[in-house]
Amino acid sequence: MKMHSYNYSPYVKENFEFLQKLAKTTSEKKKNTLILSATADQILAIVEICANILKHNFILSTRQRRKLAQFADFYRAIARTRTENSARNRIQQGGSAALAAILVPVLGALAEHIIHKFSQE
Repeated sequence: MKMHSYNYSPYVKENFEFLQKLAKTTSEKKKNTLILSATADQILAIVEICANILKHNFILSTRQRRKLAQFADFYRAIARTRTENSARNRIQQGGSAALAAILVPVLGALAEHIIHKFSQE
């Protein structure tokens, strides 16, 4: 899965560590603590990832698409939010599995993109 042509937003790039930590967290309590303490930019990074996957701006394998399909309504609800607070509330209502399912493929591709970029410098 090559992602070199995708232009990652500053929200996603600058909050990579937070997104990675959130994706790896399986405990609902820890996930909610992370979301409650998240900055506006960190919340907006999640919103942007959801919106871009729904708009097909980020290429996924058939397997990844199938895995995400079960959470499609959750992702649409997040992508439609207009404020950071409403996004935070909707993200908290979703499960850890839904967040991990959308974050893991994006973060893996972003890490590959960063490594590729540094190896060319």
